[in-house]
Amino acid sequence: MCGIAGVYFNQKKKKKELEIIVSKMVQQQVNRGPDDSGIFIDAKNNIAFGHNRLAIIDLSKSGHQPMKFGDLWITFNGEIYNFLELKKGLEKKGYKFKTKTDTEVILALYSAYGEKSFLMLRGMFAFGLWDGKEKKLFLVKDRYGIKPLYYFSDNEKLIFASTVKTLAESGLVPLKKNPDAMLGFLLFGSVPLPMTTIQNILAVPAGHYLVLEQGNRKKLVEYYNPLAFFENKKEIEFYEAQKNVRNILEESLNLHLISDAPLGIFLSGGLDSSAIAALAAKNREKPITTLSVIFDEPEFSEQEYQRAVAKKIKSDHREIKITAKDFNDSLEEIFKTMDQPTIDGINTFFIAKAAKKAGLKTVLSGLGADEIFLGYPHFKKAELMRRIQKFPEILKLPLKLGAFFGGRYSKLSYFIDNDILSFYLGLRGLFSPQETAKILGIDLKDVQDFLQKFYDSFFASNNASFNALHPVNLLSFLEMKLYLQNQLLKDTDFMSMHHSVEVRVPFLDHPLVEYLSSLSPKLKLSNDVSKPLLVDSVRNLLPAEILSRKKMGFTFPFQKWLSSDVKGQMLNIKTHWSRYWAKVILEKF
Repeated sequence: MCGIAGVYFNQKKKKKELEIIVSKMVQQQVNRGPDDSGIFIDAKNNIAFGHNRLAIIDLSKSGHQPMKFGDLWITFNGEIYNFLELKKGLEKKGYKFKTKTDTEVILALYSAYGEKSFLMLRGMFAFGLWDGKEKKLFLVKDRYGIKPLYYFSDNEKLIFASTVKTLAESGLVPLKKNPDAMLGFLLFGSVPLPMTTIQNILAVPAGHYLVLEQGNRKKLVEYYNPLAFFENKKEIEFYEAQKNVRNILEESLNLHLISDAPLGIFLSGGLDSSAIAALAAKNREKPITTLSVIFDEPEFSEQEYQRAVAKKIKSDHREIKITAKDFNDSLEEIFKTMDQPTIDGINTFFIAKAAKKAGLKTVLSGLGADEIFLGYPHFKKAELMRRIQKFPEILKLPLKLGAFFGGRYSKLSYFIDNDILSFYLGLRGLFSPQETAKILGIDLKDVQDFLQKFYDSFFASNNASFNALHPVNLLSFLEMKLYLQNQLLKDTDFMSMHHSVEVRVPFLDHPLVEYLSSLSPKLKLSNDVSKPLLVDSVRNLLPAEILSRKKMGFTFPFQKWLSSDVKGQMLNIKTHWSRYWAKVILEKF
């Protein structure tokens, strides 16, 4: 896990100029890779790469980046879990390797297969790759957007980095605020990619790569689309599906446990992290390290469940208590850590801090399970709400009252419209269009224009495919593409990397995601238990109380902690903490 950066110019630049630019960018994101740093400069072609290394695989100096392979150079952030398998295949083709790293495998794989190699990678990744022979620069992002990758381009240059702040402070980007970003933030709870808070700084979308050729010709290519797997329906029995899920999960965990650095598991006490911990502990000679956070507030404490799992799997269990004082003392640091505005990520900030204190460099998380196993409560409402959207207009008039009452009822007004974006925001959105306009002091039409523009860019080209999906599978796809990519994964990355800790997400291993996407919702939903396929897949590994408990979510006592400010003065918070917190974040950006 690392920080990457680079710059490409159309016009001649001196070597020293390139070195100064990239050195500044590398220094800006040193927390992403404190173990080593490096710079590659090709003044002839006006290109330079920078790298900050957090050593996880092959801790020796041979893992130094940027890395060279023939005419190829790379600056890489992430982990390739099938690199050993790929390496064997390449060795059979005659390729020789100097290191034990997955980085070198990416280069050799590209050398052998070109752009087709990106789809062969199994893991989380963002990298810049320079093909010196073809004079092409590639910026490549993994399938689900686990790792961040941002860029800015104009007629003179293209620069890229792991964070928006790195690009903003490079001195090469006009710092003009993007008002659409704050609109999106209030509607979604995070800034919807590819946009950012700075105009013309964009994210490479998940499952895409950007290729730049000489003459500044740019092309954004989609090499992977998860929608195709929702359309490929599998009609099988529950037992067979459960057996297949267990097999894929075990394979995924074995790959995600490969590490030359100290590794542990985030254990919240819920089903997802408990399943990861139990599968990770299975068949291991040494106890796996599990890490949990606990609170003074008993209604938020999951200590009982955490300890039950740790005892069952015989892990080396560590507990870290987080208090309201810790929260208040860390507020300014949390604000500085945010690369983009978000209502999430604070929990990751503290548990990554705890992981670093415990001596861990990489940790496994249960992130992604709710999106693919249908763990959120609103999955059970999806079919009904999609049906309500199709009611005659006169029957939907009461929904307009939601906007009048405000608060949690405000989002009901979304269901007046029959489009897919309204369906999603009615279930997942943070503020209604009316509330958003009021908060920002703008016309409601400005918000509606933003929503129409977003709809046209995201949904219009595949509208028929979206409408053909079962509402539950449609919601699962949208949660992966929007909430998971734009908020959970983005927040997890910048909060954990602030503490130089890598977070791995085994549930987002693409063979598992693709398999579950292809299954009927009736196999993934149950009135009796949440996430039945996951429950039955790990039933023999976990205490019974973990399997039957209601979903709590990995939450902190934010409502209580936010009831007084940093000076101890009581605050009047009448709404859900996330809506109040969003307004606090808005002021910071």
